[in-house]
Amino acid sequence: MNGLLLFAGDASGRSAQSGNLFDLGLADWRDVAALGRVAAETRAALRAARQRRDIVDFLGEVVGSALEPRRGGRAVEAGELCAEAQRLLAAWTDLDAVLEGQGLDLQLGMAAFARDLVSYGRDVAPSLYRQLLAGDRSAALEALRLQVRMRADRATALAAAMRGFATRAGAFAAAFAGFERDPAVRIWLREAPELCLAYDDDGAPHLEPVRGGAARQFWRLQFDQAADAHRLRSAADPALGLHITADDKLWTLANASTPFGFPLISEGPPPRVGAQDDLPTGADLFRVPPRQGATLENVAFPGHALDVAEVQAGAPLRLWEKTGLPAQQWAFSPAPRTRREITLHDIVAPAAGLATTVAGVRGLRGDWNAVLDDLEAGLAAPEAAAPDLDAVLLGWGRMADAAEAALAEFEAEARAFDTASS
Repeated sequence: MNGLLLFAGDASGRSAQSGNLFDLGLADWRDVAALGRVAAETRAALRAARQRRDIVDFLGEVVGSALEPRRGGRAVEAGELCAEAQRLLAAWTDLDAVLEGQGLDLQLGMAAFARDLVSYGRDVAPSLYRQLLAGDRSAALEALRLQVRMRADRATALAAAMRGFATRAGAFAAAFAGFERDPAVRIWLREAPELCLAYDDDGAPHLEPVRGGAARQFWRLQFDQAADAHRLRSAADPALGLHITADDKLWTLANASTPFGFPLISEGPPPRVGAQDDLPTGADLFRVPPRQGATLENVAFPGHALDVAEVQAGAPLRLWEKTGLPAQQWAFSPAPRTRREITLHDIVAPAAGLATTVAGVRGLRGDWNAVLDDLEAGLAAPEAAAPDLDAVLLGWGRMADAAEAALAEFEAEARAFDTASS
């Protein structure tokens, strides 16, 4: 905020080019405090997640000493996570350690920084600036030196703490940005890796040669935690997804079975690629195998699997009773995210957006020394122009108002953080 320097002329060597002396963005402060609260909630979510069977192996030693392995469970090494997930986990662990170890100090330091601006703008500057210009200059300057240096020392200590905090927040935000939850994959037959699943202009899925790399060969496997299944969205057009067409008669017949447990009909409703609106329940949800080279099943048709009649380019995709033959053995390149990796991504996601903002909060130290330099240089220069005292005090008043508003928002979030941590 400009207008805070009393002289701000050539005598002090500081002018309008000095820019904002104090960077006090209300949203930034709120995010600093909110990150502490979200981190505490994330810690609690990780602890709760260890009760889930599908990701219990992900917990244990991988997520640090805060989470003990479930008794009798197998602790999994971090190497079972992909490289991006390992980087994300390491960056989160570093940031969380700072929040656990220094969170209270950061809270106290930021609150003191705001209160210093409020008290200087409302109490110190109005009285001592007037005395400096019209009364005992040496006494006023000495009193101002004491007030400014005391605040500068506290701001410097806060700046040191904020640098480490912001650096770790930035590393975590970068690691999260580098971890794509649903990367684009090719789906191909295990026995014919040169052929992959694509679709034509009419939405008919079929096999086509990998060579050429058409955009319609790529899919995003979006995991639905509640259904424990994936939606296969087109990477070329996210509005389109693979689904089983709605045909009431075929849906009924395909889900009926003989007394021996075999499906009543071999072929179910045809798969299509299209919009995801108004589909029957489960039509767009598929069981993606945990290993390469296994069947792809639609959740609404447990007795059938995705299949092709012939392993050749142009062969249409169909829903056929499970046979276990090579025409039903699908693989992915690259491999889909595991449940552990998706769970890690989703649990830490709320903290990632806040961490991005916090990574840029480096101006909290302000520049109290610039204020003191300006006062001393202005008084030492006899040719210095008479300052506009009212305008400067108005600037400090506005700064005090902004600091008080930021402090109120910060303390509200800090209380929520304390509640979440207790």
